[in-house]
Amino acid sequence: MEPREAALTEEETLTRREKLILTLRFLKIYWKILFAVTWALILIPPLLVYNYKETRCAYAILMMAGYWITECFPMAVTSLIPVVLFPAFGVLSTADTCGCYVNDTIMVFIGGLVLAIAIEHSNLHLRIALGVMRTVGCTHGKLLGGLCAVTAFISMWVSNTAATAMMVPIIFAVLNELEQAGYCRVYDELPVPPGSLDPPEKRPTRITTAYLLAAAYCSTFGGTGTLVGTGTNLTFKGIFESIFPHSEGINFTQWMIASLPQMIVNTFLTWFYLRVAYLGYLRPHSKDAEIADIGVEGEMVTNQVIEQRYKELGSIKFHEGAVAGLFLTCIFLWLFRKPGFVTGWAEVITDIDLRDSVPVIFVSIMMFFIPKDFNFLRTWSKDPAKRPFKSSEGLITWDVIQRKMPWSLMFLLGGGFAISRGSMASGLAKKIGETLVPLRYLPAFLIMLIVCFFIGTITEFTSNVGIANITLPVIAQMCVAMEMHPMYLMVPATISCSFSFRLPVGTPPNAIITVVGNMPTQSLMIGGCVPSIYGLIINCINFVTWGMFIHNIKEFPAWATSGYTPP
Repeated sequence: MEPREAALTEEETLTRREKLILTLRFLKIYWKILFAVTWALILIPPLLVYNYKETRCAYAILMMAGYWITECFPMAVTSLIPVVLFPAFGVLSTADTCGCYVNDTIMVFIGGLVLAIAIEHSNLHLRIALGVMRTVGCTHGKLLGGLCAVTAFISMWVSNTAATAMMVPIIFAVLNELEQAGYCRVYDELPVPPGSLDPPEKRPTRITTAYLLAAAYCSTFGGTGTLVGTGTNLTFKGIFESIFPHSEGINFTQWMIASLPQMIVNTFLTWFYLRVAYLGYLRPHSKDAEIADIGVEGEMVTNQVIEQRYKELGSIKFHEGAVAGLFLTCIFLWLFRKPGFVTGWAEVITDIDLRDSVPVIFVSIMMFFIPKDFNFLRTWSKDPAKRPFKSSEGLITWDVIQRKMPWSLMFLLGGGFAISRGSMASGLAKKIGETLVPLRYLPAFLIMLIVCFFIGTITEFTSNVGIANITLPVIAQMCVAMEMHPMYLMVPATISCSFSFRLPVGTPPNAIITVVGNMPTQSLMIGGCVPSIYGLIINCINFVTWGMFIHNIKEFPAWATSGYTPP
C-alpha cells in the first residue's frame, strides 16, 4: 500500500472513531427524548392491528409505565398523559378524566401535607424526636430503639422522606460527639493507592450504617400505619373507591387499626435485626459488640449531646402547642368520623357522605386563622418598642407551603386514578384479571404471598406510587374474576408497594442515607434483604389474622359485581 493511501485509511479510521464517540455522546445527552419517541412508536403497531377500546387504553398505560420507570420526563408530566390520550382515544370523557385529579383522596393528601409542613415549621417534630431519645437512654441499643420508634411514629403523619431527612442530622450530631470523645468512629477511611494524590475515600462504619438503615427502614414501615403516611396508601384508597363506588370505602380508623400491628412488629424486628447484625447483640465476643460498647462515660457524653440539643429548642412555644393541638384534633376527627363501634360525629351532623378530607382541610384552614404568637396584645403597650408593626403570621403561611409542598405528587396520584378509571371503563383491567383466573386453584394465602413478593420486587426499581397505580386496578379485577374479596389482595399489595429496602432508586429514604451517609449501594442491598423477607411475612400474616377481622372480610361482596345496584 502506498503511503498516501495508508494516510487516507488512517484518517478515515480516525474519522469513524470520532463519529462513534460523538454518537455515543449524543445518545448519552439525548437518551431521554430518544427513548420517549421510540417507546411511543414501538407501541403503535399492536394498536393498529387491534384497534379496540382496551388496546387504546393499554397503549396509554404502557406509555406511562415506560416513562415512569425510566423517568425520561418528570413523573408529574407523565401523569398528565391521560388528560390528552383518554378523551382522544374514546376511553374517558375530558370531564371524567380531569375529575380524577381532584377528589377526596387528593384533598386528604394536600391537607395531610399541610399538617406535616406545619409540624416541621414549628419544630414540633424535633422536640418529639429529642424528647424520646433522651428518655430511652444513651447506649447504642437504647438509642437505636428510640430512633426506630420515633422515626416510625413521625412517618405515620409526615412523608417518609421528611422523617428520614429530619432524623439523619440528629444521628450525626450524636455520633460526631462520641467520636470526638473517642467512643466510636463515624467513618472508616479506605486505603489510598500508592502515588495517588486523591484524599482517602470515607465509608460509614457499621455503627453508623445501623443508625442510617434504622432511619430509612423505620420511616418506610411507619408510613404504612396510617392512610396519610405514604402516597401508596392514598393511591389505594382512591383506586378502590373508584372501582367499587358502592362499597363502604376506606376510612382512616379501619386502616390504622388494621395496619398498626404489622407496623409495630416490623419496627421492632428492624431494631432487633440491626442490633444483631451491626451492633453485636447476642454475639458478646464479636468485634461489633466490642466497638458498640461505649461504657458509662460514653453514655454520659451522648446524654449531654441530646440534652444540649433539647435545651436549644427552649421552652414549648405557643406555636408548637397550637400545632400539636390541631394535630391531635385532626387525628380525633379522623378516628371518630365513622368508627363503626360507636356512632361517629359525621353520622350525627349529616346524612350525606362525609369523607376524611373534611377534617384535615378544616384543620389546615384553621392554621391560617390562629396566630403563631400573641404580639397583637401589645398594641396598646406603654412601651412603643413592644408595639407590633405588622400582623402576626398564622401557624403556617402560604409561602412556606409553596416552598415545601411536593405538588408533583398530586399529579402522580391523579394520573394513577385516571389509569384506574380508564382501565375499568375500557374493560382492560377486567380482561387482564380474567387471564389470571387459573390462580384461583391455588390456596388464597399462597396467591397473596406471590402477589406481594412480585410487587415487593418490582417496587425496588421505580416509584412506589407508580407501581401501585399500575398494579392495583389489575389486582382488583383479578379478585373479581376469582370471586375473592378485593381487599384480600389489594390491602397487602398496597403495603408491599412501600417495602423498598435494597436500592437507592426504590424510595427517597434509601437515596437520602446513600448520598448523605456516603453509603455504598452494596451495603444497602445487603442490609435490605432481611427486612424485605420479614416485612413480606409479617404483612401477609397480619392481614389474614387481624386485618381480615377489622376490615370485615368474610365472603365475596355483592358490590364488587358490575351489575350491582345499591339498595
